[in-house]
Amino acid sequence: MGWNALCISAYLEAAKVLALDSTRHFGLRSLDRILAEGWHADGGLLHVLAYSDAAAGRRDVPAVLDDYAFTVVACLDAYESTADLSYFNFARRIADAMVDRFFDTVSGGFFDTVHPAGEAQPLGVLGTRRKPFQDSPTPAGNSVAAIALLRLHAYTHEQGYYDKAEQTIEMLAGVAGRYGLFAATYGIAGVHLSQPHTQVVVIGNGEAAQQLDSSAVKPFSVSKAVLKLSYEQAVAQNLPPALAETIPQVPAIQEGRATAVICSGFSCQPPIFNPEELARTLQRTLGHE
Repeated sequence: MGWNALCISAYLEAAKVLALDSTRHFGLRSLDRILAEGWHADGGLLHVLAYSDAAAGRRDVPAVLDDYAFTVVACLDAYESTADLSYFNFARRIADAMVDRFFDTVSGGFFDTVHPAGEAQPLGVLGTRRKPFQDSPTPAGNSVAAIALLRLHAYTHEQGYYDKAEQTIEMLAGVAGRYGLFAATYGIAGVHLSQPHTQVVVIGNGEAAQQLDSSAVKPFSVSKAVLKLSYEQAVAQNLPPALAETIPQVPAIQEGRATAVICSGFSCQPPIFNPEELARTLQRTLGHE
């Protein structure tokens, strides 16, 4: 499941940067299948959704940490791609399940597997729970889990998400320097922790809104998200808690005027109507100047 979620995030990122509708559709359709067939509120996420051999007997294999962390990130990417709050809600539910199943409440960080229930114990090293930190070859589960929680914190203000991410990153800080390139995702998690998450909310329909959206997407930052809303979508019921109180109050919505709002560190700047001004303001906000 985890590798599929990684691919989905890649498809959604490519679709955003290159404006490829077919790529976006494929990524969303793939995620919809995972959420429909591989996620169950009571039983959690599955590790395997389908087998290439149709004759193989189906088994419900519980997901590991990587599956959960990558799927949470894919759901957040899908929300930012569509402004469909159901993806955000899935991200929260799966992240909460990830914390319940894998987080070490004593020492911090995430184990890679769930603690086995009952008397049946895995044999040998299969029974040893680890806290994956090294990228090899996919991003490490702990680093991605921390990134997912920090992104959720930026949308919810829920301190528990931030605290668990911070504990995870601090737990690994002493050994990170030994791993070089293989701690790359850990480094990205550190950037998420040290820099305020920036959300660029573009509101409007038509060409003016599209130009603002293109201007918002261009500057690169690992801690930046772009959310494009139609006028009809810019209502509290369709927004995460961190944006629900501010965005619907933007006067330009009632005026039918395309606008962009930059929010960073849980505060929002005045609305921007010009793509060039948006680009300049983003450069300052992201520290690119």
